[in-house]
Amino acid sequence: MGLKKGPFVVAQTFSVLDPYDPAAENIIVLPNDGDFEIVATVDVCVTQPKNTQVSLDSMAQIAVIANSGSGFSSTTFEVKYELLRNGDCIAIINDEMDYSNPLDTDFRHTNFPNFPVLDINPSLGINKYVLRCTRVVPDFDVQDIFVASRSLKATVFEC
Repeated sequence: MGLKKGPFVVAQTFSVLDPYDPAAENIIVLPNDGDFEIVATVDVCVTQPKNTQVSLDSMAQIAVIANSGSGFSSTTFEVKYELLRNGDCIAIINDEMDYSNPLDTDFRHTNFPNFPVLDINPSLGINKYVLRCTRVVPDFDVQDIFVASRSLKATVFEC
């Protein structure tokens, strides 16, 4: 009798000490030109695609610094999260966030969006899963949007 195979986990995680410091190690600044940034990747080897499911969990800390001199009291901005398998998008989430001026000199906002996805159709061989983020609409009241601490975890189940 062989060994019972259980699920296995592959993950990539980045921790950022100060999510508002553009020079901090592992921080990513989302460009204001609509271009995306890859924030995490994992590779999963699949030997039996019809008997395999991949549960994907992702998290990205979004930190925002607003322009203190613009005089606004609130604004809305949007970040798009895409989960890709081998370059093909398998999930998209558009996270529209409302930002209200906290009436102090810091003008900061932090959000921790996360979402699980179950991939029931992985391809045979190595599957590269990618989490990428895009600053959707340029909002001139928002100075910078950072992707700070983040993770992408794949749990592989063979049925």
